[in-house]
Amino acid sequence: MLISSADKWMKKYYLSILVLVLTSVTIYSCLIVTENRVVEAKEERSSKKSSQDISPELRIKIDEWMKLLYSEDSAIRTSAVISLLGLNLSTVYDSLIDILKNSENDDVRISLIKAFGFAGDDSRALDCMIDLLTSENEEMRIASADALGNIGTTKAVEEMASLLLDSRKPVESRILITGALAKTRSREAVEPLINVLESDNNHLQTAAHDALVEITKQSNGKAKSFWQEWWDRNKVKTREQWLEDIVDKLEGGFKKLKEENSLLKDEIVEKTIKILKTSKESDNIRPLIDALKSEYQAVRIYAAEELANHKDPEVIRIFVGLISDDDTEIRVLAVNVLGKIGGVSELKNLISALQDKETRVRESAARSLGRMGKKEAVFDLLSALSDLDSSVVCAAAEALGELRVDEAVEPLISLFSNADPKVRESAIVALGKFQDNRAIEPLINSLKDKEERVRWYAADTLGKVGTKKAVLPLIALLSDESARVRESTAAALGLIGDEVAVEPLIKLLKDIDNRVAEKAADMLLSIECKSFVLLDSIVNAFYAKEDYKRAKEILKKQIKDYEGLPEYDHALWQSKKRLAKLYFSSHDCQKATLLYEELVAHFDNNMEIKHELIFCLKEAKQYDKLLSFLSLWIENPLADNHLWWPEIYEIIEGLFKEGSFGRVRTLIDDFDKKNPHLGGPELKSRFYDLRKKSMAAMLPQGEES
Repeated sequence: MLISSADKWMKKYYLSILVLVLTSVTIYSCLIVTENRVVEAKEERSSKKSSQDISPELRIKIDEWMKLLYSEDSAIRTSAVISLLGLNLSTVYDSLIDILKNSENDDVRISLIKAFGFAGDDSRALDCMIDLLTSENEEMRIASADALGNIGTTKAVEEMASLLLDSRKPVESRILITGALAKTRSREAVEPLINVLESDNNHLQTAAHDALVEITKQSNGKAKSFWQEWWDRNKVKTREQWLEDIVDKLEGGFKKLKEENSLLKDEIVEKTIKILKTSKESDNIRPLIDALKSEYQAVRIYAAEELANHKDPEVIRIFVGLISDDDTEIRVLAVNVLGKIGGVSELKNLISALQDKETRVRESAARSLGRMGKKEAVFDLLSALSDLDSSVVCAAAEALGELRVDEAVEPLISLFSNADPKVRESAIVALGKFQDNRAIEPLINSLKDKEERVRWYAADTLGKVGTKKAVLPLIALLSDESARVRESTAAALGLIGDEVAVEPLIKLLKDIDNRVAEKAADMLLSIECKSFVLLDSIVNAFYAKEDYKRAKEILKKQIKDYEGLPEYDHALWQSKKRLAKLYFSSHDCQKATLLYEELVAHFDNNMEIKHELIFCLKEAKQYDKLLSFLSLWIENPLADNHLWWPEIYEIIEGLFKEGSFGRVRTLIDDFDKKNPHLGGPELKSRFYDLRKKSMAAMLPQGEES
């Protein structure tokens, strides 16, 4: 009979689950077994069965497990090793050690290492894992360190301590060893770890410190002297005294066991989810369906969330059935998933969940109905507004906000008088999605609510509604004692965008709370202000705050909106001057230059503008353009043109220093023809001297272009 691929996968899946359970039981048993029992187990394991004891049936089984060692699934590989180790056969054990030492398959060796760590110590396996701490394979190094930490025998600790103290070994391997020693919680590891605290490598120091804290439950910092002093006092203690100290610091042995058990459960959950992810990749949803009944909440949630992506009729039927499950958690999951999947067919089941005995189920059902957006649920959601639990009322209100039906407006408004502020909040938020004028007056009244969050949400909602009727009440709220309310109110005024709010928002720039002031500043930028005077006021306010970045934005808006309007010509030129200076002061020379060129043409005799343009052009190294401006300015008989000759000389001198000798001679000759005085006797002499030097420099080399 042929076996289908699905059956094969299921066999593999359930085998993995079985191994996982057996492994978990083994680990848990190790947590509670006494020291004497551990010793007995190790002694028993040391006397292996001989090959003569192997039956033909067992040999077949061994061969099967040996083949599973090379499975692509790491869980199956690990389970196969554990099964083989459990036989206590010397021949099998020898084979496993040989594979560990010599196999070229790193994945198989890693699985062997993990299984040896679960099973306990053996001298031959131990030696191999010690050697593998310096392997080139990072995953193998990590697995070896983890396994050695699980084994934790005296020999293992001694070997690891020896490697830790060997400065010739790679730092990465030594860091891994500190983690393994921490897992052993052996006091034999304390002194080697203390010695490492004086290492030159900070990462190794930190790892050693963390390991010491884990073993001793002490916090002595990273200084070796403190740890050494503590160790000198405590190393003479008996093992019992040592353990008592540790137990005291762990707040009792029961708590410790509980924590370790929790970690074990986390490991089971992690591995189960990993297996479920494998099933997801193969498009097999059956394991996910089975996982809905897991005892672990995280597993159930994962399975439900994954199944929520499947609109398979079977999946929908399963979740519909789970709405009446005995487990509250399962019912909550069911209604949440159905809300995500959607569909009219399961609507009645979700509606019925609004009558569930558990509050969380009713609340989740209301939210799911809102997400589904089915108006058929309106009547039942309106009824849920009368639920005795406020959380259900809030969820129903929010759901009605999503549905946006007219019938819900008045019932939601009626909730504004509810005694629970959270209900009032939810109703306000829901109405914000309606854009219904009936809600405006109640929302304005809610601005006076005694609860901070209600005022906050009311302001926010009025902003979203965008009614100018709310502007004045919102302005009044800018003096609210709550910074969050003032911030929300500023945002609302910005969204409405009425110019009436400009001056109040300018005052808010001085708010003691920086978040409020920043929000007011942002909103001043967002308001479509049509008044040139108001824009000037905003600019001045930003100047007062030294907020030049936002000032630039308003100035650019001014120039853009009013360019070409004759009545604003004079004022615009002043705005351009301010904007150019802001660019200039922030060293944005490219933008500043464009404005300064325009300004120089308009304000021909403004020396400050000319000087700032010179600076910008120098910064941008636009010497040709600068020289052209300077040439024009020195020819202006009405200007004080003697000021520009030193600038011209400085530029030409710079070209000389760069080695542009031909260019220097040409420029000086041109200026000499047009203006023989060259800025006066002193500068003229310097110009001629520079030309002479340029010509001399050109003689042996040839003229430069």
